[in-house]
Amino acid sequence: MTYTDGFGYAGTAGNAADTRPAFARLLGDCARMAPHWAVPADPRPDRVAPSQIHGIRVPAASARLIASTAEYGD
Repeated sequence: MTYTDGFGYAGTAGNAADTRPAFARLLGDCARMAPHWAVPADPRPDRVAPSQIHGIRVPAASARLIASTAEYGD
């Protein structure tokens, strides 16, 4: 089955040898998945003060990953 990802790339479903650049593949994947995550229009919930957030635990590996992502934008 042939498809297009909306960004000008066409291919076949299940094509293991995808030759598109990695970022283009990511954009195509995001475009196909976006309809699955509908965002409710309104009303938005009230913001919570950081001092009211308790019991959140972040694994050390995840904290290191997030800490290192800032380096890519600098």
